[in-house]
Amino acid sequence: MGKQWKYVVLSGSILGALVLAGCSSSGAEADQSEEAASVDWTEDQVAETEESVNETEGRMEELESDIRALGAGEPSIPEDPIYPDVAADYFAFEEIQYLSNQDVISGYPSGNFEPGDTITRAQTAKMLTSALDLEAPDDYDIQVNDVSPDHHAYEELAALEYHGIMTGNNGEMMAGEGLKRSQMAALLVEAYELPDAETTHSFTDIGEDYPNFEEINIIADQEITSEAGDAFRPNETTTRAQFALFMSRTMDAYFIEKEE
Repeated sequence: MGKQWKYVVLSGSILGALVLAGCSSSGAEADQSEEAASVDWTEDQVAETEESVNETEGRMEELESDIRALGAGEPSIPEDPIYPDVAADYFAFEEIQYLSNQDVISGYPSGNFEPGDTITRAQTAKMLTSALDLEAPDDYDIQVNDVSPDHHAYEELAALEYHGIMTGNNGEMMAGEGLKRSQMAALLVEAYELPDAETTHSFTDIGEDYPNFEEINIIADQEITSEAGDAFRPNETTTRAQFALFMSRTMDAYFIEKEE
């Protein structure tokens, strides 16, 4: 009896150990299985989330395209001449009418627009800040030393300087000077954050080493200027009519498409 009892006890101990070992082994395998399942589930969820994000981005792009299509019609352009010196057959008539209707530009006290006059840097600042609704903080002091607080375009020049669009040179804004065509290109690219050009265009009077070639090339790529392949005349000043034309093309593709 004693030997049989010991055998039973021993057998029970061995069986218990085996059972425990089996449970331990099964538990480990279960843990590993659960962990693997958890990883697979997480990966599935990430994949589903990425797919959902891609679908959302696709729908957003379609929506943006639809919005652009809805607004792709002709802009509001008054038919009757706003200025007595800008007739309906003038080359920049629609552009001047459009910007005037947008309260971006205005004429002189005489009522005339004087389209052939050179546009000054100060006048350009007024147009850009009006079109883009730009302001500088109330406590911002202009950094250039040639524009005093009583200047008629102080706030507009300060706004462009603050936003890094027109910063002057050697501490001077030269507000009363005419805007050169190369400066016009740089201002439009900076103000409207135009994308880099996809093509390098050529001009007969400037090369790629010209200081503002990148900006000139961008507005050529955007078809804002049609001088690609010809002379750009970067150092010539821009007239009020020319700037109205360039700015309108930057603001609305209608003014580019109508030339095609």
